[in-house]
Amino acid sequence: MTAFETVLGGMRRAALAGVLMLLAACQTPTDRLYTLSVLPGAGAAGATPAALALGSLELPPLVDRPQVVRRIDSNRVEALEFDRWAEPLADGLRATLAGDLAARLPGRNVLPVAGAAPGPGVAVLSVTILKFEGEANGRVVLDAHWTLGSGPRRRDTLEVQGASGEPAALVAAMSQAVALLADRVVAGR
Repeated sequence: MTAFETVLGGMRRAALAGVLMLLAACQTPTDRLYTLSVLPGAGAAGATPAALALGSLELPPLVDRPQVVRRIDSNRVEALEFDRWAEPLADGLRATLAGDLAARLPGRNVLPVAGAAPGPGVAVLSVTILKFEGEANGRVVLDAHWTLGSGPRRRDTLEVQGASGEPAALVAAMSQAVALLADRVVAGR
């Protein structure tokens, strides 16, 4: 084998290694999908209706998107491109809140969607989420107005400290915040 052939063989191996490294770098990361989860109840129910229908539930546009959103500082947020909700957040939040309420109101009907005209004894819960964010330090804030039936409009600002600012930990802390909101609704305060 001549010196030229040796150099040419080395160049081919280097070129092949470069192509393989380039292909590995171009591989797209896979999406990680998250859902909120229903958590067990923490207290006794106050005076609650025989049946409860979850009526309107509004989310701020900042978080009503496919990506999990994490607040970086007071002026910046980041939409985590590969950390996504498995379903629209409003749908997942509605189902989770209904599940949390059902877990706290055994023997009572909890309807995830209010009908056009609920019957007697059915109270409608309306919720407006003002803020529902995870922060880079792991803290989650859920700020919501809610009304149950003809009762007064209430506002709760709930904070949960998650294990970290990583998406899985933030979603777990968000589930805890929704469970705390269900506790407040059931307690009637």
